[in-house]
Formats: sequence, C-alpha cells, structure tokens
Amino acid sequence: MSMAVVYTDLDGTLLDHYTYAFDKALETIKALKAQGIPIVPCTSKTRTETVSLMQALELDNPMIIENGAAIWVPNDWGLTRPEGADIDVDANAWSHCFSPPRGMIRRQLAILNIEWGNRYQSLCELSDKQVMAITGLDEASAARAKDRHHCETLVWLGTPADKSIFARQVEALDLCCVQGGRFVHVLGTGGKGHAMSWLHHKIRAELPGFERAVSIAAGDAQNDAEMLEVADLALMVRSPVHDPPTPKRAGGMVISDNFGPAGWAEGIEALITRVEEEGRGRFLSKRHDHDAA
Repeated sequence: MSMAVVYTDLDGTLLDHYTYAFDKALETIKALKAQGIPIVPCTSKTRTETVSLMQALELDNPMIIENGAAIWVPNDWGLTRPEGADIDVDANAWSHCFSPPRGMIRRQLAILNIEWGNRYQSLCELSDKQVMAITGLDEASAARAKDRHHCETLVWLGTPADKSIFARQVEALDLCCVQGGRFVHVLGTGGKGHAMSWLHHKIRAELPGFERAVSIAAGDAQNDAEMLEVADLALMVRSPVHDPPTPKRAGGMVISDNFGPAGWAEGIEALITRVEEEGRGRFLSKRHDHDAA
C-alpha cells in the first residue's frame, strides 16, 4: 500500500534553475521508488521535454504537462481512459486535455496584439538558438521546449506593472495567465492544481493500494501556488532568482533551506518522514474528492 504520491514541478524545483541538473535529488528519488511512492511531474514543460527527462530519471509514471493543460498516462498504469481522451498508440499511453489547442489560444490573444504585441514574444516563434540563449538548454532540448500544443508560452519584454495589466486583460478573455520561473504562460481552463487534483482522485479511486495515498506537491514559482494549496502536504522550494509563490493554506507546508534539487530532497524527505510518523489519516483532506471520470 503506497503512503503518498509526489507531484513535482521541474525547473527550479527538482531541476537546478541554471544547469537543469538533478544529481542532488537522486538518492531521494531512489528511496521513493524503493518505497513505491510515484513521482509525477507537474510542469510547464512540453510532453517531449518531460518524456526525455523521465527516461533520464528511469521513471515511467503519468505526467502533468504545459502547466496542467494536459495529463499523459501510460496504459500499464491501469487507470481507465476517460471519454474523449486521445490515444498515443506509439507510446502505449493516453492523454486527457483540460485546455483548448494552442492555436485557439493564439487566436484569442490576437485581440490584444495591437496594444501588447511589442511587449512579449511567443517562445514557439523563436529560433532554437534564441531559445538556447534564453534558457541555457542544448539545441535538441530547445526544440522540444517549443513543441507546445495546449499552452502559449511568452517571453515577457515589458515591465512587471505591464504584466499585471496584461494578465487581467487575458483573464477577461476567459483564459488563464500564470508566471513561471522564466516565462509567462497563457492557457485555457485548468492549471496545475486542477490537473493534480483530478489525477490524484483518479489514482486513489482506481489503483489498488492507493486508496489512502497522501498527495505531496513541490514547487518554487507562482504557477505552482494552486497545486501547493490543494495538495494534502506541500513543499515550497526556495529559488535563487525570484520570490517564492504565495499559496493560501494554513498549515501542512514546509519551506526548504536549500535551492533546487537539494531543497527538493531535503523537503520531500521531511514530509515523507512526517507521514510515516503521524499517519496518513492525519493529512488526508477532501480536496481531491470530485468526479475524475
């Protein structure tokens, strides 16, 4: 019987903000695998980016991608495929989308282009070399970062004050505008918190041994705030480059002393120990009790 599922942001959380290394988290990752505790990425990264990382980590778990716009689940996980989900025959998996296609989001954003078009660039419209310069990624990884289907990712060129006004105007179009560690992301309905809650409900309802699994969320940026709020337990990982997110919760959260993967390992180990010592029933909430079918 698994005691928990860990839902984690990647850049700046499990991965170092500058180098994308995860070596300082490897021992903790191995320990979680040995305990049967799944690690589920909940990231702004694309599917192709996240698949590549999961292979490097030797993990074969579901993935929440593009800021919660979609969930990708291997068939051998045994979760039932919801009506309308896409089938990925080559990868032996299915995906469920919460956000409309990127093209539809771009058409909505075009309404704002006259006023705002000179204050942002679409990441997908940049060359691979431009993306490499902004992110520090290698060329293959930069190409994967542009392979977006459900979210429009923007390089912000304006001021922070401009960004707040832009976000309000985006939300007036019934879209969601969130700040990640590097970029601004525009998507439709959903978000990391909604996608995590949907998936965790499904895991607890359908997987034997996970009926009382605690959800643990880890993140470092404002686009992680919602999932840090709705998880049973939360880890806020300190960032070397930006202020911490501001989740609204009364307790059940730890803040790391270290940055990135070192902070991730430190905080996850502390939370798992807490669950072991105090029992799962102490932390289980009704946050995920909704229909995931």
